[in-house]
Amino acid sequence: MESSINCQNCSLASNKKGSEMVNLAGKHALLQMFVAEGVRYVFGNPGTSETPMMTILPEYPDLEYILVLQEGVAVGMAEGYGRSTGTVPLVSLHIDNGMANGLSMMIDQLRSGTPMVMTAGNKDIRKLGPGRSDLAELARPFAKWSAEITHPGQVPSVIRRAFQEAKTSPTGPVFVGMSANAFDDVANVDIVASTDVAQNSSGDSSSIGEICDLLAAAVRPIMIIGDRLNGANEEAVRLAETAGIPVYGHGSFEVNFPATHPLWQGNLSLRTPQALATIRSADLIIAVGCTVFEDFFYQAGRIIPEETRLVHIDSDPGSIGKSEPADIGVLAAPSMVVGQLADAVSEVFTGTKAEECALRIREATAASNARKESFAQSAAAQQNRSPMSPATLASTLAGSLPSDAAVFNDGVSTGGLIYEALSPTERGSYYAIRGGAIGWGMGATMGVQLGTPERPVVGVMGDGTAIMTVQALWTAANFNIPVVFVICNNQSYRILKLNSNVYHQLQGMPTPDSYVASDFDTPLNFKSQAEAYGVEGVRVETPVELAAQIRRGCELDKPLVIDAVIDGAV
Repeated sequence: MESSINCQNCSLASNKKGSEMVNLAGKHALLQMFVAEGVRYVFGNPGTSETPMMTILPEYPDLEYILVLQEGVAVGMAEGYGRSTGTVPLVSLHIDNGMANGLSMMIDQLRSGTPMVMTAGNKDIRKLGPGRSDLAELARPFAKWSAEITHPGQVPSVIRRAFQEAKTSPTGPVFVGMSANAFDDVANVDIVASTDVAQNSSGDSSSIGEICDLLAAAVRPIMIIGDRLNGANEEAVRLAETAGIPVYGHGSFEVNFPATHPLWQGNLSLRTPQALATIRSADLIIAVGCTVFEDFFYQAGRIIPEETRLVHIDSDPGSIGKSEPADIGVLAAPSMVVGQLADAVSEVFTGTKAEECALRIREATAASNARKESFAQSAAAQQNRSPMSPATLASTLAGSLPSDAAVFNDGVSTGGLIYEALSPTERGSYYAIRGGAIGWGMGATMGVQLGTPERPVVGVMGDGTAIMTVQALWTAANFNIPVVFVICNNQSYRILKLNSNVYHQLQGMPTPDSYVASDFDTPLNFKSQAEAYGVEGVRVETPVELAAQIRRGCELDKPLVIDAVIDGAV
């Protein structure tokens, strides 16, 4: 796109190849590159090192700066916005101090492959003797690619590569620093945006044939899918139905398979005996777009039995064989390979094979129905408890949302129940936290709302994660972002208690009677905190109150905080 901005000492360049190079100050080249890359929002918290850029920002009306009061909020907003729009979001932080506050979440994005570009200003390169931080080196462990611009002539190529790296498989976060002299010095530059790379590589015919042979011979196959399936939901359903394969999620934080489908069996966690039994009872595992298998705790011995065959299909070369050795590894676009397999097995599963497939579908349907019925009965049995149980909160939420709502699930200890209650079927209606850092939900919920303004957006999070980035409420009020925050207030770090139980179990120790530094003896009052930041806050203690406030919040044109008191027992 071309811009009509007129600014002192600069003539705007086109982002089209072959355009005439022009003399620009580095700060103008930087903002023009952001415009060329299609950036709409700059999520940030500025400092003195960003003054040159901030001074001229009003000359670029295509760029809206979303001010946050804590850097984790900016990264969270970028996460939600990027995932809901399919674009590469931009975060602008301040020198070493500010960017360090955002890196704790950026490392989650590196592990999960979420694309993002983070920038920060730095001291003049001539301050090397007196002392300046090496921002690129500081960010390197947290980024897919990291660099610092020290000359204005570097701006277009570095920013172009940053966006290219972020969105090219394996996707991930990128960091770019910019020295003070590079902001103000002038160079001859050409403003050309990055290129969308077609990532549609197919599996080779021999691999497809081998996988089909394994499926034809399998008695107890399962398919495990993750977010790198990248929207090939219909193809995954077609493959599962054609070959009669029960489907599980692992590293699946969006809707990669309709949760209401009878072949969907839920998300696998290696911390439960049931999940390990599922893995070890399969004779063929087809893993698509996920890491096999990922968990914090080390467990001795083989996760996958020696006699079980593993097929791993992924676009990330670092994922295949990362934790478990694969019998067949296919480095290609999972969406393409799943479609190829669906076509290929349709020619194989006929006659007796079709009958075997139908039997597996019936068995999977029965298991799926039993799981759903068990959850419904459990939630119903807990309906009148006080405080509300997590299951009651989850089922109440699911029954109160409008049909077009989108949910960001940052409920760490309640997240599984929330997913089960919602049983989302449509892509874009559900997102969940990726990684282990807490503090995502407040910002990410607002990011999803900015990315999908036509939807009501609800964020669900625990009190422990909400308090990490509670300053997000100021941004919600300041920009009037009409989201509903449902904060599960159990007055504790309940997830730490649950994980402590897992640790004791793996060590052969009895379940502890008490937990150190896991309870909030002075309760967190989010209703009062919301009001202090200029957001309406309500406190609810019953399902009836919760349902009423969720419905009301989804109709408001302003943000609402629901401080929901729930039981923190483990």
